[in-house]
Amino acid sequence: MTNPRLTYFAFRGLGEPIRLMFADAGAPLDERRVTSAEWGALKPSMPFGQMPLLEADGLAIPQSHAICRWAGRRLGFEPAGPDGAWRVDVAMEALREAQNAVTDHFWSETSLAPGAAEAFAAAALAPRLATLARWFGAGPWWAGAAVTCADHLALNVLDEIAAYFPTAMPAALSEFRQRMQARPGIAAYIASGRQPAGYGFDPMRGVRCGPGAPAQTL
Repeated sequence: MTNPRLTYFAFRGLGEPIRLMFADAGAPLDERRVTSAEWGALKPSMPFGQMPLLEADGLAIPQSHAICRWAGRRLGFEPAGPDGAWRVDVAMEALREAQNAVTDHFWSETSLAPGAAEAFAAAALAPRLATLARWFGAGPWWAGAAVTCADHLALNVLDEIAAYFPTAMPAALSEFRQRMQARPGIAAYIASGRQPAGYGFDPMRGVRCGPGAPAQTL
């Protein structure tokens, strides 16, 4: 039987929650990590001209959240009943908004100005994360008592925020990250060296690898 195959860039970005889910489940996942030189020729073959794309069971599934939900059902990270399902949907939408806010900051030329990161963290990001922490509540996971695909998305989003804006992170969300990183499959994935160093791409920095980390080319 052919393993599922993920096609995405060689950084974390929208593909990382999918990698985290397969690692957490101990399930095989083949990858095609695409370079910038390859992307131009590959783009027309993508259903929406975008990545990630997951090929599995004869399907070619586009759109990152659709892939996360499909993989959640396949790998045992499906929410319990309608109540769990809507909580996963709310968490994923709210986390995507936080991720988009960070991306918008990085793609702005003013983000390189002195003090810009600190101002963004204090004025825009910290209040958004505080709202997420209130929604998260006592946890321990984003949809209640069991891990779902929303938790893998959350880990990816919060890892990048922790790398660049650690002072904005509420304690409850830091503790959630630690619980996720300690799960055996995820801990093994992180230790294996297979997790990309780069978080994402923007025109000013290229591939973002965290403050002080070596630059990465795509």
